[in-house]
Amino acid sequence: MSRTLRVRLALVVAGLSLLVFGVQGLLGEPYLMGHLLEVVFWAAGGIVLHDGAWMPLVLAAGLLFGRAAVPDRVRGALTAGLMTAIALTAVGLPAVVREHDHKGNATLLPLPYLRNWLLLLAAVVLGTAVAGAVLWWRGRTPKRAVPPRRVR
Repeated sequence: MSRTLRVRLALVVAGLSLLVFGVQGLLGEPYLMGHLLEVVFWAAGGIVLHDGAWMPLVLAAGLLFGRAAVPDRVRGALTAGLMTAIALTAVGLPAVVREHDHKGNATLLPLPYLRNWLLLLAAVVLGTAVAGAVLWWRGRTPKRAVPPRRVR
């Protein structure tokens, strides 16, 4: 068995183990005992949202920042930055939108979510810019002096 196959097999086993652990924890949660059907609908909605919204965004970003638009040496950093920003937005947007909707209980959403989300996005942009600059700098070819001719 090759090393690559062993690594893949170990990753599959680890992933399945985490999946079983998560399902076991979900089914054993006392708060959800009477709401398992709603959990199934929520999970199905997540799958539809992933396949219906997330993947088209990823594919559109790939087309937009294709080989013609972005140099090869910085494409990885840009792609990682975009995916991170989109994931942060997908996770943080509900809290940002409902930031002041606490219905009389200020402890429900007590933090400045918009500011924090913008700070995280700024950190992602800065990290992406630094990584792109480093990759750009490393990818440059230094100008070489013309070697002297050999005289016979």
